[in-house]
Amino acid sequence: MQKKYRLKSGRVFNYLHKKGISSANKRLVLVYAPSKYPLKVGFIVSKKVGKAVVRNKVRRRLREIFRSLIPRLEDNCNYVIIARAECANSTFAQLKESMESILIKAGKLSKTED
Repeated sequence: MQKKYRLKSGRVFNYLHKKGISSANKRLVLVYAPSKYPLKVGFIVSKKVGKAVVRNKVRRRLREIFRSLIPRLEDNCNYVIIARAECANSTFAQLKESMESILIKAGKLSKTED
């Protein structure tokens, strides 16, 4: 995923946690809020998911899945995706299905590819 899409500021993460709208399933939690700037995303993978190797693997998978969904997403919105412990044992396909369903549930992803 390109750097221009990454959330880096801790203040933005805190703002999204306080003011954002959340949606969840058993593997992921999505927190989002409208923004006057282009689309940005941040990922949170806590120690509950596993040790460093597992957390990094989950983070890499989530970034790749999100990168493939960028053309179908609503622009001008900030997203934070929080991984739950179930992600450690999930396959790439399960994570992709989970992310698509959570974004569709939130109304931020178009169901068909362009």
